[in-house]
Amino acid sequence: MIAMRELVKDLENLKGDLIQNYKTIPVVYGEKWSKFFLSVLTVLAVVPILLLTTRFDTGLMDYYFYTSLLLLIFFLLFLYFSNAKWQYLILHNILKFIIVAGVFSILLIDYKEVFNRVF
Repeated sequence: MIAMRELVKDLENLKGDLIQNYKTIPVVYGEKWSKFFLSVLTVLAVVPILLLTTRFDTGLMDYYFYTSLLLLIFFLLFLYFSNAKWQYLILHNILKFIIVAGVFSILLIDYKEVFNRVF
């Protein structure tokens, strides 16, 4: 997820990176390929969400996973139509929200289930 956020930041700062001659993925491979790579990473991020919600009992953390799934679907759709700096800023903030919410959602894990599996 962090690599995705950094790639979105690189898309957001594409013009500045071109001027400064930075060799970021969007500068080297272009905006179209960067969006494709970002789409692949997003789909790969969905796979663990589906596995965790269908195969494991994560307690109330399922709410976080379902919310993340919806946000990632919105992210993909919005990414397809994005081409301005403010649009990439929205995408960047979506990913940042998912990361921060994920840290706090650890509190929602059913700790009894985890202890039963470990011990």
